[in-house]
Amino acid sequence: MRKFGFLVVAILLAGIVAGGVSASSEYKEVQENEYWVSWDGSANVSLKTTLYGPEEALNGTKESILEVGVENATRMFLSQKQQALSRLGLTLENATVEISGHDTTGPITVAISGVIPGLARYYSYDDAWEVSLDVLRVLDLSQFDPTTINGSMHLENYFTVHLPEGAEVKNVTKGFKVESGGSYIQLDVEVDGTTITAHSVIYFKDGVTTDDLTVLYSKLGPVTIKYGGKAGVEEYSTWVMRIYNNITVDEDRTILESVEEYVEPESYVNYLKAQFAYLGLQQAEQSLYQSYARTFQSRGVNVLSGNVSIQNVESTGPLVVRYRWNLQGFVSKVNDTYIYEYDPRLEFGNISFSHRLNAALNETKVTRIKLPEGYEFTKLPGNIEAKTDAGSVVMKVTKLSENEVLIESNVYLRYGVPADDYRALMAQVPEKVEFGYVVKAEEASGVCGPAFVVGLAVLPLLLRRRR
Repeated sequence: MRKFGFLVVAILLAGIVAGGVSASSEYKEVQENEYWVSWDGSANVSLKTTLYGPEEALNGTKESILEVGVENATRMFLSQKQQALSRLGLTLENATVEISGHDTTGPITVAISGVIPGLARYYSYDDAWEVSLDVLRVLDLSQFDPTTINGSMHLENYFTVHLPEGAEVKNVTKGFKVESGGSYIQLDVEVDGTTITAHSVIYFKDGVTTDDLTVLYSKLGPVTIKYGGKAGVEEYSTWVMRIYNNITVDEDRTILESVEEYVEPESYVNYLKAQFAYLGLQQAEQSLYQSYARTFQSRGVNVLSGNVSIQNVESTGPLVVRYRWNLQGFVSKVNDTYIYEYDPRLEFGNISFSHRLNAALNETKVTRIKLPEGYEFTKLPGNIEAKTDAGSVVMKVTKLSENEVLIESNVYLRYGVPADDYRALMAQVPEKVEFGYVVKAEEASGVCGPAFVVGLAVLPLLLRRRR
């Protein structure tokens, strides 16, 4: 029997009736949220959710509230709301909860009031504030499958935002309506001075299909209110990482020595240290070794030997991870020239974010390539220096000798950069550049070159976590 899933959790008591209420009639839930925003970005909020049906879910919830007691039910509803807000990157403080209708034959209403610090965020990038609201219930819809519901579903949402006095509205998400197979999602947005109202209806007809959802979900996203009037204080993290690579080409192998320094944010660096300490350094090092070794082997590279060392776990300062690899089989040869490919964007060329980058990124990579006697570089890329308001991508290539090259790279992305501006910056930088070298001495023809070494590097831990 198909059952109501996650959305029941949004209003019903978790662990008591969540996911356990079947229905053949309509599930109807109405949210009424109101926000009074201050110039410091915080907002006093009133968050009210009312469950109208189906009757089985309604009666089951009432019985559960009476069984555990209103006081315990209140704590559970508050905990659910705080967890939901945390998934949106928000916190709820000084909260109070009121439950009504649990002792009547009508609907149940849960009303929560409190303060959300940082609901509005200031971006010096374009001297603007933004409030982002989940009016279309994207978070909830991502956690259950409407095609498994035995009945129709009606979710109605009213959001009212009062901006601070003197605010000047610059842009607001526009309304729309999409329909498929009798189901529809509709958004209406109105601006009246400094008050913005957004009304959405999400209706799934009984028997909604996956194809219907593809159409219906095509425009899902947050409702964003952009306004100006006063400068604010930016609060954000800067992700800082430094990487040092030494690549030494020998006649039958390549030695790759890498040092990764995780510098900021301090909270994340400390989190990594705690995770490594909990796991145990030996096991953590073995896990990293296996991950890198699999990556090399998947590219047809033979790992002759390797070593991973995690340092500074129990001290202040950056987390340091050192690698040493003895590799065989790195060969990319075109017309007697060995080709080494390098990503000047340092793997930041395809970050996926829909609106703004809510952190600053600063990564430096220094790579030294040394060839043995009898070899020389014959092809070197030019320096790169791409700079816009979004940030910068810099690569400097220095030929230290016929057989030694130094590559110094940095990628900096500014906090608050819009996705379009980020993409415009990266469009100025090639995805890869090539270094070419040849064998001058016939007797050294057995050398395996370091092609793709940098490209094989596993994404930094912080970057993988962000994604």
